[in-house]
Amino acid sequence: MFERDAIYARPKNNLSGSTDIFVFVGSALAFPNSILRMTEQEAGGAHALRVETLRDLLSFSRTSALPVKKVFFDDRLAPEVFRKITSFKADLPDAGWILAYRDPAVARHLLGQRGQKPALADVLLLPMTLPICPWSAMLRLVLAGQLLAAGDLISPAPAGDMPFMTDAADTAEAAQDGAMDASPMSAKVPSQAEGADDASDPRLTPREEEVLALVSQGGRNKTIAHKMSLSEHTVKLHLHNAITKIGARNRTEAANWYLSRHWGEGRGEGR
Repeated sequence: MFERDAIYARPKNNLSGSTDIFVFVGSALAFPNSILRMTEQEAGGAHALRVETLRDLLSFSRTSALPVKKVFFDDRLAPEVFRKITSFKADLPDAGWILAYRDPAVARHLLGQRGQKPALADVLLLPMTLPICPWSAMLRLVLAGQLLAAGDLISPAPAGDMPFMTDAADTAEAAQDGAMDASPMSAKVPSQAEGADDASDPRLTPREEEVLALVSQGGRNKTIAHKMSLSEHTVKLHLHNAITKIGARNRTEAANWYLSRHWGEGRGEGR
């Protein structure tokens, strides 16, 4: 829903045709009012607002008399944005897109896709985990159209680093499920031709697919076991069976396989 009351909504007569509209797409937890206020201050004359979903963004753009100039989207929305970026750009032709990320794996994925998908080539990066001062400096550069990649995105991924899974306990558990690659983002993801045509593979049981969905969200075995009311051993068994059935080599490939088939669902959310 478009939040009109808590986002510094100025009277309409204060918004001129020269006002830049910046839209943050995500929850108030991801983009609190302080972030919007700081963005307005750094941009000078811009009007920042927040909407919860990409659908709300499109609804706002169709009803607003002013064009949206910048779209900052939460990394939890990245799967849908990456998949539909061409359509979104057609609906918002004046907007620059910025991935406001907390998960480095999502940013690395974008960097890898920029050279393969032209529509993503001008999507910029803004890390959201920095202290205020360096974050403000990064924001200024992003507003100037500069692509900045933090050092941890450019340097080789640490051994055992896993997309959407950064907890040390996850790494240890993944090592039990299968040998991990040193560079998991380059891990082979089985293509649609190698598996079922549908997003839900009929070879997987509902439990196995549910475990994969939670693994793709970065869940640890212990957390998944609690959420599913199963023992940790049973979760590991379901994961092992799923990995075997889809032909993945380890937990990382299994997560990438699931995400590739549920890419528009926000890392398997809502399952």
